[in-house]
Amino acid sequence: MDGFVFRCRQSSESNLERSKSDREHCRGNRRTKGRFACGDDAACSLAGSQSTFQARRIAREIEMKAIAQIIREPAAVRVSSAARRTESIGGLPAAAAGLEISAVFLEDGRGLLEYAAQWDDLAANAIEPNVFYEPWMLIPAIEPYSVGRKIAFVLIVGTDRSRPHSDAVLCGMFPLEISNRYKGLDKNIPIRTLSLWKHKYCYMCTPLLRRGYAEEALSAFFDWLASFDHGCALMEFRAVPGEGPFHNLLVDQFNQRGSLSFISESFTRAFFRPASDADEYLKASIGGPSRKEFRRQQNRLGERGNLEFASLEYGGDVNAWIDEFLQLEAISWKGQEGRALISRPEDRAYFEEIAVQAFRRGKLMMSALRLDGRAIAHKCNFLSKPGSFAFKIAYDDEFARYSPGVLLELENIRRLHLMPDIEWMNSCANPRNAMINRLWSDRLVIRDVVIGTSRAPGDFVLSAMPMLKWLNRALFRRKIDSKIPDARHAVVHKVTSI
Repeated sequence: MDGFVFRCRQSSESNLERSKSDREHCRGNRRTKGRFACGDDAACSLAGSQSTFQARRIAREIEMKAIAQIIREPAAVRVSSAARRTESIGGLPAAAAGLEISAVFLEDGRGLLEYAAQWDDLAANAIEPNVFYEPWMLIPAIEPYSVGRKIAFVLIVGTDRSRPHSDAVLCGMFPLEISNRYKGLDKNIPIRTLSLWKHKYCYMCTPLLRRGYAEEALSAFFDWLASFDHGCALMEFRAVPGEGPFHNLLVDQFNQRGSLSFISESFTRAFFRPASDADEYLKASIGGPSRKEFRRQQNRLGERGNLEFASLEYGGDVNAWIDEFLQLEAISWKGQEGRALISRPEDRAYFEEIAVQAFRRGKLMMSALRLDGRAIAHKCNFLSKPGSFAFKIAYDDEFARYSPGVLLELENIRRLHLMPDIEWMNSCANPRNAMINRLWSDRLVIRDVVIGTSRAPGDFVLSAMPMLKWLNRALFRRKIDSKIPDARHAVVHKVTSI
């Protein structure tokens, strides 16, 4: 096995310097409705913003734009493993001598921007799309959602041994959180743990693995787990699918290495796969009486004014759509409970940034139901072909008796059936979401899976987890039962008196 060579990687300060002249020309320009008159929004907002948080956020965008070339071989942690391919796969160069796969460990997010171009290409060629781990969506989340947490990244890169000066190829991306406690059971266990990073607006943690090199990349990550001095005894694969290509590769690694694993959480989530057409889909998933009731509600709503479905099209005013969604969510029940995006400045800034970035990349899907031009329901999805991910939906409580959210979701189903390049949509919903569970007929298994990293006391704790989980639940049930003795007595008395 190759030895480890570690050198800290820092983000390039020169990138910001190169952009300084681009920012200077915008000073003094008038800002209108959140946009700048000169049209160079990223540069102008850094020059004109008085908020440190805003300035840092825009600085990241400027630095990403300044990356002009693909990364070359990084100075990093090397892990033994080799991938041999003789053909070009997913846009990769042919490598007669094969690729040498290495693991790059970044202690924080400062070095990620150097990999942005390769990262985008990896996302486009992943065995399973995950929009939440794409650079334009993950990088803006680091600053607001890593406060008080230790976030690190393991990148799997490949170099052509026959051409040592050729560009490196990014084959895998693993965003990680390092914690001093394992939090997967009802009670936290004081044991140092690595886990796939899941912030509050990340609903899927499937790592990005490049097609054609996925097995080698995942194997290199497991080698890194066993060999690198990260000091963690457990590794938790959080919110990963319980089926599909990544799941199969993960199970293969467990079997090949004899790894002990424990599924700490497992549930199903509403999932969309199109039928032959929208009508057939709705007939199969929704009963006749329910479809009739939804048509009645739409007709009654239409009697109140001009009712129309609208969608954000290419060249549309994305900022107006974003503002409309935020304002609608703010007056909904989410706003009343303080759960709307607009309730916290960091949440609003994050959503605004990722929505704009997604629109620029053709990955934003927004739709609305409007009555006389007034939005009464709004939905936001993100695309990562051949998949897609539902992100947020909001509706005006004033029209709740007409089920505007349901009507918009039915329209969403119709629109998805008109998009042949979209093969599925992940609802990203709570498994107990009654509305989406009723309308979407398919299900996706989601799991949290824990393994040991070959460090004590990882395997010992892992072997005890089923018993610990049983004890926690038994004690929890006993505690609940002790609080309702009268109710239990009433039930027993009622039964025995019959």
